[in-house]
Amino acid sequence: MSDSKTAQINSIKEKISDFIQKATSPEATQEGSQMAEYALSQHIFLLETQISKTRTPKIVVIIDGDNGVGIADCANVSRKLGAYFEEESPFGKDENGEDKAYNLEVTSPGIDYGLHIFRQYPQHVGRTLEFELKDGTKKLGKLQSIEETEVDGEIKKVFQITEEYQVAEGKKGKLKTKYKPATINFDEVKVAYVQISFKK
Repeated sequence: MSDSKTAQINSIKEKISDFIQKATSPEATQEGSQMAEYALSQHIFLLETQISKTRTPKIVVIIDGDNGVGIADCANVSRKLGAYFEEESPFGKDENGEDKAYNLEVTSPGIDYGLHIFRQYPQHVGRTLEFELKDGTKKLGKLQSIEETEVDGEIKKVFQITEEYQVAEGKKGKLKTKYKPATINFDEVKVAYVQISFKK
């Protein structure tokens, strides 16, 4: 990809990030705000923007919410971001002076996407998560609470979990699942995945 194309894509990603940040701010709903017509629910936040290299670029905006997001949230963000971009012409003009075509999709993260930023975690308290740590190890456990603690003068966010682990017991060495309390520092986490249980 050329440097100019890369710069253009990075610029669009920055514009989308800036738009969602402003549209979800308390100021967006205030009388006289330039963002009033684009105001979004304050519980929504941006996770990632992906832009394809195809002839007609596809912009995929992945959002989440403090209590999750639904189809209506995605549709609302898509409608208002699309309207905002009508003024912006994100990919510039063609030889006829028309806005270059692109496709816009706003979606929620799938279960395989994982938890990448701290704001995703509070809604999953009480659920079992698999934590992939930055040192390459993994921990599986139920997220019991999220706390703040001071370490070397800095406030750190930590997860209190009930960790699941297995030990071999008996003559046949049959594995048995056991549980113990554990603490994980958010700074140590690379990504975490919600574990879906089908038990009734």
